[in-house]
Amino acid sequence: MMKKQFLLFSVLLCFLACKKGVKKVVTVNKQEITVDTTSAEKKDLSDFRIFDLYSIENAGKYNIFVSMSDIYNDSLAIPEDIIHNQKTKTFAELKHFELTGTYREKLLKGTSLSETDTLFLYNYKDAKLQKFPIRDLKSVANLNLYTSEGEEISSYDYMIGFELNEPESSGLSVMDKTNNSLVHFGKESPFSGEKVVPIHWEKTSRDEFPLSFKNEKNLENTYLAKFQNLTYYLQDHKGEYGISKRQLAVVKDNKVIFEKTYTTAEGAEFSPLNFINNNEYNDWQWTGRLFKNKPLVVFGFVSESFGCPSITFLDSSYPDIYTNCDNRH
Repeated sequence: MMKKQFLLFSVLLCFLACKKGVKKVVTVNKQEITVDTTSAEKKDLSDFRIFDLYSIENAGKYNIFVSMSDIYNDSLAIPEDIIHNQKTKTFAELKHFELTGTYREKLLKGTSLSETDTLFLYNYKDAKLQKFPIRDLKSVANLNLYTSEGEEISSYDYMIGFELNEPESSGLSVMDKTNNSLVHFGKESPFSGEKVVPIHWEKTSRDEFPLSFKNEKNLENTYLAKFQNLTYYLQDHKGEYGISKRQLAVVKDNKVIFEKTYTTAEGAEFSPLNFINNNEYNDWQWTGRLFKNKPLVVFGFVSESFGCPSITFLDSSYPDIYTNCDNRH
């Protein structure tokens, strides 16, 4: 009995120790900064879906299109005669067409949406929210951008989703409408209504970085940026072929509240840093409160060729979320 109680007590102590985590103090420019290494259980955001937008050209006109193909996988998503009789159709007929009747119903069912749901289009740069009832949107199929005229096509070559019918009199180009914008489907908008802003980096001393490095000889430039009551630090590490990784540390009240290491892989590269080396564009990395009732976010550190971009919450209990961008080759 005593052994059993001792075992239970030991397990409880281990659980409490793991939950509590470890805090350490480092000195940065003679100032003590606390680094909290507590490991928090990740929240489940698997049903929290965010979509990117495409500008699709059809018959000389560009339309705003949201592909659902990342979550909608149905080999019978389009009419069978499109594939079987493709030799008798023009490329324009194959490239783009509306899905009605059964095929629209299949799309709604396959994406767990209904006609009473809403497409929320949010421009985070201008904090502008637009609402489009799904019942007013066309469900369409578009050949992906890598399919050329004369090629044999299959149902997989189609992006299936919704087309936004926006008036051309708005004065904005399709690119203006799709840049810095994200989409969510549902009953309520998850977006904060606040502007997300470019991170304004500037070079700083390596001694400013709040995380210590043991025997690290390949340190490159160090950067910092201010946002509200936070200081963002970024440390480059040099590899054989350039920067191998970037470490982000976020400090609030002399405490590191968040840290993350960014790396690259095949088809991915580090994005240029805003306001560094006189870049033409200074809107790569962003931060702010993008979503209601959720922590601040950062994104835009890595440019993906084969995948979709991620959004990182400045809270380790939240997993990164990846936009559904239907990035195929």
